[in-house]
Amino acid sequence: MKIIVLSLLASVSLFAQVLGDPVALTQRTFSAKSVQIQNIILSDAQVAELSKASMQKIDSKLYRLYLAQNGDKTVGYGVLMNKKVRTKTAISLYLIGVDGKIKSIEIVAFNEPIEYLPRATWLNVFDQKSSVNTLKLNQDIPTTTGATLSARAITDGARAALALLDIVKP
Repeated sequence: MKIIVLSLLASVSLFAQVLGDPVALTQRTFSAKSVQIQNIILSDAQVAELSKASMQKIDSKLYRLYLAQNGDKTVGYGVLMNKKVRTKTAISLYLIGVDGKIKSIEIVAFNEPIEYLPRATWLNVFDQKSSVNTLKLNQDIPTTTGATLSARAITDGARAALALLDIVKP
């Protein structure tokens, strides 16, 4: 199963413009000594739960989770989410603290034209948001001119990442 997950992520990354390394980003964000990678395969029941909690249709059972650790203590999580923006894939890393709040969002691969990539200042709107926030575009999260579809994909990904972590938190 690990090979399937790795090949899926690798094939997406081959076609996308790679913008960052998830392990390095997770380690730097949480000042972690090490990062463990966990490949998650959800059951049908977990997919249904994720769909309900994130308020969207879930198409995949495969996810990758990064555990930032200092010794035996987990200090944060990275959740890799793969979302289609227009016709191409964007892969975002949602960096979430042990308190369940988003610390930052990093776009690690983007295959749409770069002008559709939301600016870092817009991504900062998600800082300190958690699963108790509804995270709805145009309500809780402002849109961004010229990158509306990217904004929707990132917002949907944030809800899914927070819900996924609530479901499978190690």
